[in-house]
Amino acid sequence: MKKVLLLLSVFLLVGCMDDDIISPIDDIVEVPESLQIEDVQGLKVESTIVSDEVRMNIKLPYTGTYRVKIRDISKNLVSQEKLDANEGDNILKVYVSSLENNGYTLELTDDNHDIIGIASIVVNN
Repeated sequence: MKKVLLLLSVFLLVGCMDDDIISPIDDIVEVPESLQIEDVQGLKVESTIVSDEVRMNIKLPYTGTYRVKIRDISKNLVSQEKLDANEGDNILKVYVSSLENNGYTLELTDDNHDIIGIASIVVNN
């Protein structure tokens, strides 16, 4: 009986978690200096050490479908989010509160999984 209750509790907990770990920030008119990218494309995070969320800029050469992948230290895929983004700067929030305290790599890839940019973060909840 305890096993059934424990299993049911886990399913309820996982079912209530927010699926979207990445969301666009619509109210930013100008890219903050801490997130500016000089190249034509790339990825930059506002801070390397994060707790609940971190803002990042993904600068893209063209409008299209991209993926942001989160990998742990062993390069195992922890999470990925597919998103439609515009050419140029795109400011996003990455919610990391559900990740364990550890080091992670954020990878920005195109639809063919070619890497456009990489950034490292350390989650310290």
